[in-house]
Amino acid sequence: MSRPLSSRPARATPELAVSPFLLAETGPVAERLAALGVPRRVRAGDVVMRQGELSSCLYVLTTGRLRLSLLRPDGGERVLAYAEPGSSVGETACVDRGPRAASAVAVLDSEVAAVSRDALLAAARVDPELLLEVARRVAHKQHVLHLHLALDALCARDRMVLLASHLADAHGEPGPDGLVRLRLQLGVDDLAALVGLTRVTASRELSRLVAEGVLLKQRRSFVVRDRPALRRLATAVGV
Repeated sequence: MSRPLSSRPARATPELAVSPFLLAETGPVAERLAALGVPRRVRAGDVVMRQGELSSCLYVLTTGRLRLSLLRPDGGERVLAYAEPGSSVGETACVDRGPRAASAVAVLDSEVAAVSRDALLAAARVDPELLLEVARRVAHKQHVLHLHLALDALCARDRMVLLASHLADAHGEPGPDGLVRLRLQLGVDDLAALVGLTRVTASRELSRLVAEGVLLKQRRSFVVRDRPALRRLATAVGV
């Protein structure tokens, strides 16, 4: 079973949007979007939206964390991203009333705001920027899917290099000792699921990066020991 993610809240900085693996939004438009919804509390493990269901609303996460995933025809699950407060899920189905393309499950006890299509369109008549914001979020989700398609063509090492680099950019916190620690803690199971690897394979590749001096193992996660080296490795992947 995957180790629970840290309940420590993410810091609201622009860098949170750097990684497509971690969805987060801040700012007045995000707040106005959330204000349109009906609050709903969900417990860890609860399904917020289910792949294939029909619905005409989107959900804005106000507190907690969601896991966005895709169920494959073979029965396997591909984790697409984790959603942080301010981000939303289900925008496409809200707009086109089609079936949900993915599922969202609460990782922590969370609160979401359910924004109906009617409420969104009514508000957008006087605040067109809301629709632009939703369109931007849909485009970002497309970027997430494109990244996952690209990952499937990469070897295990390159997948872990890209993931580690993305996480360092999005949630890295440089310390006085030169190490870059991640504010968002992910276990090996979580990391493996994000890039479509088994836990054994992900652990092996992380160990290789530790042996090369790029990463440093600490407890159940890792810290970045050599950020420039990790960035060079990620750039060489070319994705």
